[in-house]
Amino acid sequence: MMKMKHFLLALSLSAMTLAPSYAKEETSLKDGNNLVAEIASKITNIDTKSLQKEIDSNPDLVLVDIRTFGEIRSMGGAIDAPQNVNIPRGWLEFRIKRHAENKDTPIVVYCGGNIRSPLAAHTLTQLGYTNVKNYADGYLGWKKQGLPVAKP
Repeated sequence: MMKMKHFLLALSLSAMTLAPSYAKEETSLKDGNNLVAEIASKITNIDTKSLQKEIDSNPDLVLVDIRTFGEIRSMGGAIDAPQNVNIPRGWLEFRIKRHAENKDTPIVVYCGGNIRSPLAAHTLTQLGYTNVKNYADGYLGWKKQGLPVAKP
């Protein structure tokens, strides 16, 4: 009988210990907007004027469009710059080394409207790249200003 009491006591304590941690997990779910807000202070953002300077003055720049080809086509193109490469967000971690073998390579990432590119910039810093910037105006900001666009 004593063993049964010890067993029930241990079972009760285990249940009480697990219950709060399970409830905590439920309330800590985040979405992409939460992640972007959290990393905002950890990345460097640049505007259109700064990106134009980077493109004009830095031939070693890797300008990464993280949109899918379908997005590029539906939005009417990509930034027309010799440094521009397309690596969709889902492939960034696996393909960036093809274009930036050195951790100090200057990299600017962009998407259509600054929704996914902050996450991409943060990911690149987590991979060890040290000179990463996010083009916060995005392709739509570039296009709105009438700057050169490469048609798909």
